[in-house]
Amino acid sequence: MRQVIFFILISFLVSFSSAQSLEDLKKIEELKKQLENAGAALEKTPEKEVPEIKSLEKFEDQETPPPPAPEVQNEEKPPVKAPEEAPAPPTIFGFNVFEKARIDFSPEIYGPVDEDYPIGPGDEVIITLWGEVELRHDLTVDREGQIFIDNVGVVKLAGLTLKQARKKLFNLMGRSYSSLLSKKAFLDVSLGKLRSIRVYVIGDVKAPGVFTVPALSTPLHLLFYAGGVKETASLRNIQVIRNDRKIADIDFYEFLKKGTEFSNIRLQTHDVILVPTAQKRVHLNGAVKKPAIFELKKNEGLKELIELAGGFVENAYLANIQIQRFVDHQNLKLISVDYRKLLENNENFELKNGDRISVPFLDRELLNYVTISGPIYGPDRFEFRAGMTIKDLMKQIDSIRGDAYLERVQVTRTLPDRRQQILVINLKEILESPQADFPLAPQDHIAIASSLSLFPPDSVAIYGAVNKPGKYLLKKDMSLKDLIFAAGGFKKNALITEAEISRIYPFKPERRKELAKLIYVPIDSNYTKALLSSPDEQFFLKPFDNVFIRFNSDWELQRNVTVQGEVVKPGAYTLQSKTERITDLIKRAGGLKPTAYLEGARFYRIRDGVGQIGIDFKKIFKNPNDAQNIYLQAGDRIVIPEKMFTVRVVGGVHFPVSVLFEKGKGIDYYIKAAGGFTDLADKDNVTIRLANGKQIQPKRFLFWKYLPEKITAGSTIYVPVRAEKKEIDWSGAVRDAAAILSSVATTLLIYDRLVK
Repeated sequence: MRQVIFFILISFLVSFSSAQSLEDLKKIEELKKQLENAGAALEKTPEKEVPEIKSLEKFEDQETPPPPAPEVQNEEKPPVKAPEEAPAPPTIFGFNVFEKARIDFSPEIYGPVDEDYPIGPGDEVIITLWGEVELRHDLTVDREGQIFIDNVGVVKLAGLTLKQARKKLFNLMGRSYSSLLSKKAFLDVSLGKLRSIRVYVIGDVKAPGVFTVPALSTPLHLLFYAGGVKETASLRNIQVIRNDRKIADIDFYEFLKKGTEFSNIRLQTHDVILVPTAQKRVHLNGAVKKPAIFELKKNEGLKELIELAGGFVENAYLANIQIQRFVDHQNLKLISVDYRKLLENNENFELKNGDRISVPFLDRELLNYVTISGPIYGPDRFEFRAGMTIKDLMKQIDSIRGDAYLERVQVTRTLPDRRQQILVINLKEILESPQADFPLAPQDHIAIASSLSLFPPDSVAIYGAVNKPGKYLLKKDMSLKDLIFAAGGFKKNALITEAEISRIYPFKPERRKELAKLIYVPIDSNYTKALLSSPDEQFFLKPFDNVFIRFNSDWELQRNVTVQGEVVKPGAYTLQSKTERITDLIKRAGGLKPTAYLEGARFYRIRDGVGQIGIDFKKIFKNPNDAQNIYLQAGDRIVIPEKMFTVRVVGGVHFPVSVLFEKGKGIDYYIKAAGGFTDLADKDNVTIRLANGKQIQPKRFLFWKYLPEKITAGSTIYVPVRAEKKEIDWSGAVRDAAAILSSVATTLLIYDRLVK
């Protein structure tokens, strides 16, 4: 017998080792196949296509840059500096007007024509007569500058202003219509459609050319027609040329300063507007209201420049205006100008093209003030005046707070060398004495401390069965009753017999080892109700007293539990004692109904988040002294369900279903009734949840599986499902079988020796 067992054991071990070697060979073959497939894939991978070169420019764009030179080891590299932001370029004064000028500028000119408008060929003249005579003529001035009026004849209007034309027509038409002269008829002369003129715009403009514009257009309109001016353009010497002769010089700065629109310059056909290049520009920055680049005329200097810039700001330093100037296009020279002397002597300073003028800011520190801080009301900074004293300062503040500590006030004084000195005064004595005073100096700071911060108030504490325990400020003549009132009074479960007060000992060498003294003060339920206490009942508190009001351990609110389901009187019940059990409660609820199903009864405990507890109700009803018949706590809930007749099977079975309960049947019966396991079912981890909520799993002994408890009606069988089907691990199965056989062989050998 023993030889047979050893032969079987050796055979299994040999097969196990061979199985392992076979597995290793399989893995090597699979790895080899993977490498061969990867090599084949690399051979089939097409090379990267070279883009087609269609031109030299495209070739240069697509050319790969040469690789960087290798770095030399142990060679220090120069630090890379972060690129500095370039300063914003200065703006040229007046050019912002043309920032939004467009080439397609085409304004509509409406409104009445002024009386000085010169009439010319192409203008439409509207003549209206009303009164005893009513008529209207819409006439256009011909190329000879004439119009023809019925009953009047040819009238020449070219060259006349609208005002002159109205007067001329009144005199001529008065000869034919006497009602005009007798004022029985009235005459009105106005202009309808105006003629168009062609004007040339040349020079430093963005879009020079010939423009056909309404006759009311001004030189400013023409600059917008030309898209605005270039940055090199002169705004101080714009010229209007007519018949090869300059008829007007326009200073655009006049428009910027006074709003003059140059409407007094009447443009005519073939006029030329010339925008020359600026000849004299200077840069102005610093403490002026409008720093910018300004264009100056030949005779304009520093005074005119400051006027164009709107003047100086309040903290401009006028004694040293600095001018940088290039001399002979070679050397840079710095010139300092005292602007105050220029004004005193009624002089000017000549500027040249390219000068850079900088007006410094005046950097001064505020000195004529004194400050005060601390428990005061009102402002904290005041003007210092010569001879000012501390009493003068205190008269200016609103008031002093009651906690101000005036016996020691610090005055911090700034010395000429910028160091600081502390002076200490008794402000209380100074204010109470008619003669005493203290002189102040500029920048003095008077610091008044609060007595509450220097001498913090004492506190007491109360703990235990009061509504608002904690620390409280110790007030003067504060008693134990006052503290209990401040703490909101007693709680319902307070033990109102005595208050325990712990009081610290005053420091004495002989009591160095003692920590505190305990005092017990008798109190009762009426302690806080009486408004005043007799002198014998008053207990005054001292600094740092700790008061303890104890809880009454016998006082407690009702403990309520709930029983639901198949009992005679379901509902909420109050526990009568701390030792009341589950069976006691069900007995108080009238006992179980005939339909009650104890195997499915469930017990829930909400205290401390315990949740459901698996209890065998059938067992505790048979033996009320069983350990599972636990003491009840507040919030417990018992559910007794009706009789159940099915077992539910869910998870990795073919037909998840509820199966009729059969007494004594095991897992296999119910799994088979649900169609059996699926391919992905995890058969080794099946879980059964009994009707009372208790969870069990099959256990194994050698080759056999068994359940620690019987399946009851209302139970649920859970069959887990794997994510994917796994291949059978034969090596693991062989190892498990070898281990089992080894255990069996060892058991048989021991038995054989014991028998012998």
